Amino acid sequence: MSTTPYIKKRDFSICDTVSVCATTNRECVEQIFDLPVEPVSATIDLVGVPAVISASESEEIKEMYSKATMAIIDGMPIVKRGRKLGFECDRCAAPDIMGPIFEESVKRNKTHYFYGGKDDEVLVKLRENLEKAYPGIQILGMYSPPFRPLTDEEDAAICREINELKPDFLWVGIGAPKQEMWMWKHQEKIHGTRMLGVGAGFNFFAGTLDKAPAWMEKAGIEWLFRLSKEPKRLWRRYVLGGFKYLKLSMGHPTKKI
Repeated sequence: MSTTPYIKKRDFSICDTVSVCATTNRECVEQIFDLPVEPVSATIDLVGVPAVISASESEEIKEMYSKATMAIIDGMPIVKRGRKLGFECDRCAAPDIMGPIFEESVKRNKTHYFYGGKDDEVLVKLRENLEKAYPGIQILGMYSPPFRPLTDEEDAAICREINELKPDFLWVGIGAPKQEMWMWKHQEKIHGTRMLGVGAGFNFFAGTLDKAPAWMEKAGIEWLFRLSKEPKRLWRRYVLGGFKYLKLSMGHPTKKI
């Protein structure tokens, strides 16, 4: 039987495609802990410029972001748009919210499951680093899916495992918008948890990917740092995507909701 999930009120829309919640980093973390996980699990999507472009090109992706329990800002161009509208908001990128959530989860005795990562080696490093950085963190399980769609049997098995373990947080790192689509499709299959699509967050905390310097993040040019590290994989997203976003922005203003 289908149920109606809770959806947190959005504050403004970007280019008539995706609407987001305007929060500071601290507010974001607090609100994530407070999200209801019944009658269905909560989904938290991080919305950056690539998400806006994807939503403008696909009605299904646009609907997916609109149905997320909470859509938070992951891009300085979007932060600047929100501030121009009068909102006090920060960029809530994966590395910015994951650490505070891990720290608070230790205090509140909350548990975690990690679904994603390039391979098992990344997950081993991720566990080692988290257990060292956040003593007492409870990691109930980890799974790195193959680079192909899971069979129905495989998908049922991983859902069963997660449901038996009952984590408070389910971290999904299989790349956007694939991870957000996975969370949306599994919102009713996996019970009583908060699903967060964090992409490269797995690699940041595993130590296999460097984080941009703070001054580059503040200036809104983290994309340039990441492009320099992975030009072959990211040039389409950042170079072509940047032009698409500018074109989209000129025809569709950002609006309060």
